[in-house]
Amino acid sequence: MGLLDRIKGNKGDKGSKKKKEENVLDMVQEPSSAKATEGKPVVLKEDTGSAHRILKNHHLSEKTNMFSTTGRYVFRVDRNANKIEVKKAIEKVYDVHVVKVNIANVQGKSRRQGRVMGRTQDWKKAIVTLKQGEKISGLAEGI
Repeated sequence: MGLLDRIKGNKGDKGSKKKKEENVLDMVQEPSSAKATEGKPVVLKEDTGSAHRILKNHHLSEKTNMFSTTGRYVFRVDRNANKIEVKKAIEKVYDVHVVKVNIANVQGKSRRQGRVMGRTQDWKKAIVTLKQGEKISGLAEGI
């Protein structure tokens, strides 16, 4: 009966509902000490130009997770991208300094669906080494 309450001007129920919602939110929120220990989420810049055409996504596996501890990150990139373009895109999007970029073409695997044989798509991966002491937080944490 929210519509009738607005017309009649009865607001007695709304105050108690707000108090209940605030109490629930207080219980759900984490303490400030827990927030300080967490890694910061990935913060992307808004004006990245054409970097979204070069960088497809971050590639996660056990090996790349171990790489991230040493400052190396693996990305799936556009098949036509070169090392210089990948370096500029990473520096622009994540605001870090890239020391080295290694690129590898990955062949697609054979897959079978019933009698029909097919292949997954070929893709290009870039292994990016960052300047010592820098990291991209949020990409490989928690796995």
